[in-house]
Amino acid sequence: MRWYFAPEYDYGRNLPQHQAVHGFILDKPSRIRRHLITADVANESDFERPAPVDEAEVSEVHEPGVVFDLRDAYAISRAVEFDALALLPAETVWEAVVSPQLHACGGTCDGLRAAADGEWAINLSGGFHHARPDLAHGSCLVNDLALAVARLEREGAMRPILVVDLDLHQGDGNATFFAKDDRVFTFSMHEQAAFPVPKMQSDLDVGLPQKTGDDDYLERLELALAEIDERFTPEVVVYVAGSDPFEHDPLGSLQLSLEGLTERDRRVARYAAKHDCGLVVLPAGGYSDQSAALTAAGFAEIAAVANEARGG
Repeated sequence: MRWYFAPEYDYGRNLPQHQAVHGFILDKPSRIRRHLITADVANESDFERPAPVDEAEVSEVHEPGVVFDLRDAYAISRAVEFDALALLPAETVWEAVVSPQLHACGGTCDGLRAAADGEWAINLSGGFHHARPDLAHGSCLVNDLALAVARLEREGAMRPILVVDLDLHQGDGNATFFAKDDRVFTFSMHEQAAFPVPKMQSDLDVGLPQKTGDDDYLERLELALAEIDERFTPEVVVYVAGSDPFEHDPLGSLQLSLEGLTERDRRVARYAAKHDCGLVVLPAGGYSDQSAALTAAGFAEIAAVANEARGG
C-alpha cells in the first residue's frame, strides 16, 4: 500500500488557529494520519510526500478563468463558500486554501501513477470532484483526478479507469471532464436532493433518497457494480470515499452507520481486488467531527483487503 501525505495538505496553516469552518475540518488530513498511526495501520515512515502541481499544469485541464481565479481572494471565497476570505490578502488566501489543494493534487497524481502500475494507493487529501473545466465550486478549486489523468497520458501510462464516487454529493466535475472519454467510466452514487443542482450526467448515476440507510445503500451499490461489469472493464479503480453519507454528518441525510461506511469501503476494495485492478483512494467530503476517524477506519479496511489480496 502506498500512502501520500504532506503537512501542507492542511488548510489555514497561516491563519489564527481554528479547526473548522462551517463544518469543514481544516486539519483533517493530519487527523487521518494520526488515526492511522495510532491504530498501527501505517507507520510514520510509510507516508510519501508529493510535490504540488503548479499553475501551468492546472492550465492544461482548466479554462484560463479558473487558473486566474486561484490568485483572487474573492473568487476563492465564493468557491469555498466562506465570505470572510475575501477580506484577506490574496497571498494569505493562496497559502491557506489554494496551496493545500495543489499539494493534494500532487498526491492524487502520484497515487494514480502507482495504480496504473497495479499498486494500491491512498491519498490523505483530494477527491475535488466538483471542479469542472470552467468552474471552481463546492470547495473544489481544481480537479485532481483530471490533472492526474492528464499526467498519466503525458507519461504514456493511460489505463481504462473506473471512478467509483460514493461521496454524499454527485461528482459533477468528474462527470463533466470525462463525458467524452471512453477510457474513463464515471459512476456516482449520491443523495439526489443534495448539492449540486442541477446534476451533470455521469456514465452511471444512482441518486438516492433521504434516509436510505445501510441495507438499501449496500444493495444499490452491489447492483451498480454488477451493471458496470456489463459495460466496462477497468484496469484502475479510483475510489472517491467521502464520509459524508454518515448518519451524523450535518450536510447529508443518507444515514449510514459507521458499520455501513466501512462495509461500503470494504466492498469497493474487494471489487478492485477481484478485478485485479490498481486502486487509488481519495477522502473527499465529510463534515462531522468524526469525519477523520471515519475516513481512517475505512482506509484501514481497504488496507486489510490489500493484505488479503497479497495473501498476507
